[in-house]
Amino acid sequence: MKPVYVIGHKHPDIDSIASAIAYKVYKQSTENGLYLAAAASELNEELVWLLDYLDFEHPRILEDVGTKVEDLLDEETPVYTGTDTTLVELGNIMRKNNLKTIPILDEKQRFLGLITIGDLAMIYMDALGSGREVDRSPEILKKVLEQKSGNIMKTRDLILFEPGEKVDEARKNMLASRFRNYPVVDEENRYLGMISRYNLLQMKRKQVILVDHNEKKQAVDGIEEAEILEIIDHHRVGDLQTLWPIYFHNEPVGSTSTLVAEMFLQNQVYMTTNLASLLLSGIMSDTMIFKSPTTTSKDKRIVQELERLSGIEPLAWGKKLYSEINRVDKQSDEEIISQDLKEYVSGETTFAISQVETVDLASFAERRAALLETMEAMCERKSYVLMCLMVTNIFEDGTEMIVAGKKSMLVEQAFGHEHLNGGIFLQGILSRKKQVVPVIYQMLRKERIG
Repeated sequence: MKPVYVIGHKHPDIDSIASAIAYKVYKQSTENGLYLAAAASELNEELVWLLDYLDFEHPRILEDVGTKVEDLLDEETPVYTGTDTTLVELGNIMRKNNLKTIPILDEKQRFLGLITIGDLAMIYMDALGSGREVDRSPEILKKVLEQKSGNIMKTRDLILFEPGEKVDEARKNMLASRFRNYPVVDEENRYLGMISRYNLLQMKRKQVILVDHNEKKQAVDGIEEAEILEIIDHHRVGDLQTLWPIYFHNEPVGSTSTLVAEMFLQNQVYMTTNLASLLLSGIMSDTMIFKSPTTTSKDKRIVQELERLSGIEPLAWGKKLYSEINRVDKQSDEEIISQDLKEYVSGETTFAISQVETVDLASFAERRAALLETMEAMCERKSYVLMCLMVTNIFEDGTEMIVAGKKSMLVEQAFGHEHLNGGIFLQGILSRKKQVVPVIYQMLRKERIG
């Protein structure tokens, strides 16, 4: 059975991972099918700490959901044989399973060669010759049928594929060759199955459910080749397109974990203590312990229910989260900037905003120049016209904005503050989604119109 991947945005934060894991559990508990939680990029140390602390298996790292050769393989157990199989046995196996090609493997399932029905026909034809020895046909046929597959298998000039190869590349190789079937082997040469041109026609895309995002720039690579089944999110509606109508649950609340937890509660689906704790973590981190302007009464109501189920006091847990997971002293400048970076597109331009929470703005003041230099390099490398690093101190109810890029002055114009060595302090600004992104979009639109 092919899995459905439940996956959040690149550079995952707590809400993204918590909602992916929890929604996987919800779907697995309420519907038939195989659902797997995944992450679009590697987990940072803080997320690893949280999942280990709450005793959760880490989600599978899935950095590309584009269609690969492995997606063409049949789900049935592949048929194969060994080197000692006689032609009599080989013929029976091929007839029984309606095969025109059969792989020859060793005792460890490693690929050795293959035999096609055409190869068998030529062996018989060569053995019978011109027909002059027709009286010896039974004797000749007996010798042919006693031959072992290991002695007649084809081992040279074969085209093999690996499971991770892109389908487009496989298609080119298939069209340029004359073979009917193509073995697929892993890095250790273990046989995984056979694909053919027919499989290209029946190709199935990877199936995904997106949580905590709905914009292509933030989605896992290859998303345009995947089949999106559902989206659960709390951000603005982005630019992702689907093949047909899907279930799209989007609400203006403080976190996606709120929406997922609500589904458990409304439908009376059992939630373990550690899952309640994980969802509570997602809400408390994304609402900045209820200080973010995106916080709603629903977030607070759901937290009360999760407190009852987890036995954890939310405010104390929120403060513990911030003290444990925001250890920027262990990170390089690029790691700090990239850990919660989101890209946005406005017309022909692309900009990026990263956010990090801290309880010590002074430590960032010492690194401001180095951070700014790294950001300028990233703008150049990724063609951002503008890049912001929001260093948010929820206990001071404000954010220091470090700004880079050729249009960095737009931030000064937008918020009415002057730069101070690349940074400006914005009192009362805590939410990227609600207080910063819309303002920058507005400034970029005005600039185009003007």
